[in-house]
Amino acid sequence: MSSLSEPSFAALPPDRSAEILRDRLAGTGLRATRQRLVILESLLLLPGHPTAEQVHRQVRATQPLLSLGTVYKTLDSFVAAGLVRRVAAAQGAARRFDADCSAHHHLHCTATQEIIDYCDPQLDALLQKFFAARGLPGFQPRTFSLHITGTKT
Repeated sequence: MSSLSEPSFAALPPDRSAEILRDRLAGTGLRATRQRLVILESLLLLPGHPTAEQVHRQVRATQPLLSLGTVYKTLDSFVAAGLVRRVAAAQGAARRFDADCSAHHHLHCTATQEIIDYCDPQLDALLQKFFAARGLPGFQPRTFSLHITGTKT
C-alpha cells in the first residue's frame, strides 16, 4: 500500500517541539543556537519542501536581522550534517530542502512545482529485487529515492 507522508511537527506542544529541535541538532553534533533552532523549526513548519527564500521569509517574523546568507549557510550545514537533504526541483529552480531524511520518494508536479513525499514499501521491495537481479558493476545500492515528475490531477 502506498501513502503520502504527512508532517506532524506542527501539532506538538511548544515545549515538546523545542526539545525535539534541540535533540535533532545535538544528534548531528551541531550546537543549538537560536538561529539554527528558528531555521530548523521554520523548515519543519513550512508546507512542502521550501526554498531558502521561503525559510528566510518565515524566520524574519521572529528574527528580523537574520540574513538570507545566514539561512543558506545554515541549511547547507544541516545538509552536511545529515539533518536535512536537498530535493531536486525543476531545472533552474531554487534549491529546495526536506527535513524528512527517512527513506521516501518525491512526486514533482511540473504544473505547480509542488514536491510531495511518497512512501511505498512495495515499490521499494521491487527496486531492491530489480537491482539484486541486475546488479550494478562496482556499485551496491543501499537506499532508493526516486524523483518522479508528472502533473497532479
